[in-house]
Amino acid sequence: MKTEHTLTDLAIFGLGVMGGRAAERAVAAGLSVTGYDPSEASRARSSEAGVTVTDSPSEATTSAQVILLFLPLPEDVLKLVNEQLIHASSGTTVVDLSTVDPGTSRTAALALAEKGIIYLDAPVLGRPQGCGTWTLVVGGAEPAISRVSELLLATVAANVVRVGSTGAGSVVKLLNNLMFGAINSVTAEMLAICEANHVDPALFVDTISNSGAATVSKLFLDLAPRMVSGDDDPVFSLKLLAKDVNLALSLAESSGTKAPIAATVAEINSIAMDLGLGHRDTSAVLAAYRDSPRD
Repeated sequence: MKTEHTLTDLAIFGLGVMGGRAAERAVAAGLSVTGYDPSEASRARSSEAGVTVTDSPSEATTSAQVILLFLPLPEDVLKLVNEQLIHASSGTTVVDLSTVDPGTSRTAALALAEKGIIYLDAPVLGRPQGCGTWTLVVGGAEPAISRVSELLLATVAANVVRVGSTGAGSVVKLLNNLMFGAINSVTAEMLAICEANHVDPALFVDTISNSGAATVSKLFLDLAPRMVSGDDDPVFSLKLLAKDVNLALSLAESSGTKAPIAATVAEINSIAMDLGLGHRDTSAVLAAYRDSPRD
């Protein structure tokens, strides 16, 4: 399907679980897509989907009018900005779909603005398989957002929502992921207590899921059965959730806001990480209750 927007040259940094899907949809929408990822396997998958993959990040910025970022850590974003993206053409728009802290977003925006390059923090509300229906919560100036919104709606998003100035998108995303972390942890805690009291966890989850109770959420319906079955193949890795929760906790602390739930979730994630489960799905946090030493 061809799009009607005027921006046709797109570069994507990060061709993993999220960025790889975005690249495939952009190719399908008729865009010229160049991509880079340090992972050879990710580059190979995107190449098969019609993405022009490069062997170095510098090659990906040559002709792109819009650059999308899907990077794991704040330091990855700043490294790319300072070493590569500042060499992009003046007038280029960088749309950062990574989950980072608002301070990182503002630092990146200032560095790129000196080169005439626009930076928007636009993290994703949605799971990888929902690419095309994501909601992007965007921080930045309205004219800059308007310039790229049609392209984003034609490829990865169903909604593009301006939530404030630079960094605001990152705030909304971190708070969303803090809620994810809380639901993830309390679901695991509930199942551990259920087991300890000799109630079949599978029966419990099935009963609650079909009860119409106000406590049932889409996330519970996704997470609880996978925890019961032991399915922790990564959809959203525990190490990334732990990073996001820690960033949300730091955000609360820097703004003088009490966040005892965030602190507890961070502790539970840390216990599971110490068990070597960081590369597994967030559902693996159940092991923090089952396998960690008891006081």
